[in-house]
Amino acid sequence: MTSSDRPPRLRMLPPHVVDAVRDPAPAHSEAAVLDRLERALAALPPAERAAVVAAVGYAEGPVGAAMEVELDPEQADALARAGLQLLRGAMADLED
Repeated sequence: MTSSDRPPRLRMLPPHVVDAVRDPAPAHSEAAVLDRLERALAALPPAERAAVVAAVGYAEGPVGAAMEVELDPEQADALARAGLQLLRGAMADLED
């Protein structure tokens, strides 16, 4: 067996290493991010909001979105993806 055939040897990192690379003070508090997300969701058109919440928020995917907005799964998936793009745009300034 060659070294390329073997699975990699995974090792846990010591806590002090993890602490050294963790951002001790995130740029935005969790509360601020959640507030922005809530406002961004509220600003979405109702159909996109319903599709995103069902597909992503409730993890029901295109089928759940389709049931929520009463469209076929392909159309509901497109609606959810459009809504997600709008959310990404509304929250883009929060990215580090």
